[in-house]
Amino acid sequence: MPNANTFRSIFGWMMGFVAMIWVWAVALIMAWPWEKNPAWEPQLKLVATCKDNEACSVPYGKLAEAKTQGLYSSLQPPEPIGEVMESDAWLRWRMETGKPWQFEVTSSSWNFETIVRYRLDGETPVLVEFKHYDTKILLYAIPLALMMVGGMFLRSLRGR
Repeated sequence: MPNANTFRSIFGWMMGFVAMIWVWAVALIMAWPWEKNPAWEPQLKLVATCKDNEACSVPYGKLAEAKTQGLYSSLQPPEPIGEVMESDAWLRWRMETGKPWQFEVTSSSWNFETIVRYRLDGETPVLVEFKHYDTKILLYAIPLALMMVGGMFLRSLRGR
C-alpha cells in the first residue's frame, strides 16, 4: 500500500511535468516564426473605422463586400492605439512609425492569437508579416516536457 511519501513524490513529479509544459509552451510562443508570405489569407483581420466612428475589424477576404455594404468608412482606425471586444475574440491594434509596417493588429481569444503587421497604400492594405499560433503549441510542449521530466527522473535515480 502506498504511503504518504510515495504520494508526495508522484505529486511532485506531476507538478514538475505541468510546470515544464508551461515553460515549453511559453518558449515556443516566444520563438514562433513570423510568416513573411506577402499573400493575404482571407481570415486575417484588419482594423477599420465603422459606424458611429468606432473601431471594428474586417476580415481581408470580405473587404470588398464590406465596403460595398457600407460596413466601414475607412481602413484607418479612429485612434492610434485601442482594443475592441468582438463576438469571437479581442481585437487590439497600434499604429507604428519608423518600421516597415504601419499597423500591428492582434486578434486573440483563450485558444489562439493572430498578429498581423501591414501598411496602407491609399486604401489598399499591404501585408508585411503575420504570426498565428493556437493550442497546437501544446502538441509540441507536452513531449518536450515529458522528455525533460523523464531526464530529471533518470538523473535523480543516479544519485541513489
